[in-house]
Amino acid sequence: MTRVVIDASAGAEIVTATARGRALARVLPSDAELWVPEHFYVEVLGVLRHQSVIARTISPDRAELAVDRLRRWHLRQAAVAPLVLAAWSRRHNMSAADAVYVALAEQVGAALLTDDHRLTGAPTFPMNVAVLQLPLR
Repeated sequence: MTRVVIDASAGAEIVTATARGRALARVLPSDAELWVPEHFYVEVLGVLRHQSVIARTISPDRAELAVDRLRRWHLRQAAVAPLVLAAWSRRHNMSAADAVYVALAEQVGAALLTDDHRLTGAPTFPMNVAVLQLPLR
């Protein structure tokens, strides 16, 4: 079984079922065990709120459908507290939220599915974490 941590950039694309989200979902190995840190849900909700309420790039109905997909998605959840020290060690090159995804991938021996190329280009991104992503838009 292949373990994969999904970050919010990829998760938001997948639950909104954009063309990019569908392509990201196809990158996932068929036997993948999907992991997220607890804050994943809040981050994805924030993206959906921004897209539907502020930017109005998705309709309210599409946002509701995405929230339902997010709620029903079977993901293994990891507590954030045990990841704090590892995340803190990357404070100079990554946001705290991004560093938690990386720390989780290291902890569970997982690849990271992300649509954030800035994250994977960070100087402190670990060489032992495989990256699953699409080319830049």
